[in-house]
Amino acid sequence: MTIESQVYRDLQKHLDTLPIGFPPTESGVELRILKHFFTPDEAQVATYLTISPEPVATIYERARKSGLSLEQLQAVLDSLARKVLITTSMEGGEKCYRNSPFVVGIWESAVNRVTPELYQMMGQYSQQGFGREMYRVKTPQMRTIPVEKSIPLPEKYLVSSYDNVRDLVEKNTGQFAVANCICRQATI
Repeated sequence: MTIESQVYRDLQKHLDTLPIGFPPTESGVELRILKHFFTPDEAQVATYLTISPEPVATIYERARKSGLSLEQLQAVLDSLARKVLITTSMEGGEKCYRNSPFVVGIWESAVNRVTPELYQMMGQYSQQGFGREMYRVKTPQMRTIPVEKSIPLPEKYLVSSYDNVRDLVEKNTGQFAVANCICRQATI
């Protein structure tokens, strides 16, 4: 295995430790998917992140052995954030970084940029392992919020009504984002 291939395998193994993992396949399609999203340097840096937000100085303690300077690490983290391959937040006035899971996270970063090749690879990966992984966990990552109507359900399955969501948006004092859904955009 080449050094570059090992970087992507290390990232695959790292992402596989998240609540919804990123399992390996016999075909290696998951590595081709990671190469589509990450440069080798970005893949290596992503392995130093955790699921919890951390400042660059904390991440640097793990990344120091790579030979990257603090400034180089910061540049790669910011590149990953611009590509929406990792998540950032402000914690105590300091910018923090954390891993994004593959779904909902890295895959959704491709919204509006899905190529036929990426779509084909995702179909293959879904059939060869990721599809089972998505439904392995008992706690769903997403929940339905009906638009402009309420759905009467037992308390156990309570879904926010359109009015509740509107109220959240209107009373929001910070920033929020709205994005297209990858499920609709990926129908090539």
